[in-house]
Amino acid sequence: MNEAATTAGHPARPTPLDDPFTAALDTRQARFAQRRGRITRFDPRVSVFYGHPLVMTDADWADTAALAGPGATVGLRDLHSPIPRGWDLVETFDLVQYSGAGVVGAPDPDAVLLGTDDVPEMAALVDLTRPGPFLPRTVELGDFLGHRDGGGRLVAMAGMRLRVPGWVEISGVCTHPDARGQGRARRLIAAVAYRIVAGGDTPFLHTTADNPATRLYESMGFVLRSEVPLQIVRVPKGDRPCSDSMA
Repeated sequence: MNEAATTAGHPARPTPLDDPFTAALDTRQARFAQRRGRITRFDPRVSVFYGHPLVMTDADWADTAALAGPGATVGLRDLHSPIPRGWDLVETFDLVQYSGAGVVGAPDPDAVLLGTDDVPEMAALVDLTRPGPFLPRTVELGDFLGHRDGGGRLVAMAGMRLRVPGWVEISGVCTHPDARGQGRARRLIAAVAYRIVAGGDTPFLHTTADNPATRLYESMGFVLRSEVPLQIVRVPKGDRPCSDSMA
């Protein structure tokens, strides 16, 4: 499903949100981009995402393999061509995208701005709660806000990830099990949204269709915009991956 694809039965004008990984790497986050042919990816210390054509040629697959390296995994969003022989399909997620155009943000006086010195704590919280990938330099993608408990322990956070023209993604939303049920995620999402709007952009976010957090996002005014497959594939371990498509 892609609700942005049609408007009153007519094709809608493409927006950066239709291919946000490519849009980010080609524009506002180009400084993090690594490129080979038509394939782009974030510096692997920053983010796991790749930009690619919807329909990939043999040359595109070869360039993807060269960028990723033998045996590496690659996430391909809304791929419209078959996976070549020799490549393994590891997993497929239903990736849903929400527009936050109607979300009302608000500053949070209890939120602290997190930085590079906080990365070990942030990574530990992500490892515990599994909101999505967080790498050593992910914090460089935008502001991350957090809550600390009375002992100074980081117990919740949310931040910014993809930046495309007019839009900034909210990501990394997670709460320690000891601090759940206190409204921390809602407050931090609102605080990040407030910063995004103050900077002249509109918030959006991604999650998976089966994530219970979708109820929270929708209650805050996020509106489902699209749902597409995100396929995690593994590059062949040999030196020359086969580019013939799987039957």
